[in-house]
Amino acid sequence: MISSVLERTVVGRDAIIKVIQAAGALYETHSVTFSASFGNRELFEYEAQAFGNVAVHGVVTLTRGLEGEIVAVGVHHGPLSAVNKLSSAFKERLGTELGAEYFPY
Repeated sequence: MISSVLERTVVGRDAIIKVIQAAGALYETHSVTFSASFGNRELFEYEAQAFGNVAVHGVVTLTRGLEGEIVAVGVHHGPLSAVNKLSSAFKERLGTELGAEYFPY
């Protein structure tokens, strides 16, 4: 999984699930505003609220393999202020499990 809030790619189903669960726990509100499928790819756009008053725009991409299994995940956020706050929150919650190399600051 690649993400705008992490410095490195997250590899492995369990690690990816931990990151996604951590993100979900940070959002106070979350709503999908667009979804589409293109061949073996799916795209989801969403709007969320975190940290009391921080608006977050997100885009999730899923790529599926020949048997329908997910083989790649991309999670991208904006604006930059939200990315920085999310990255700090992830570092606090997952820094020990993932490692310091995932968090550049």
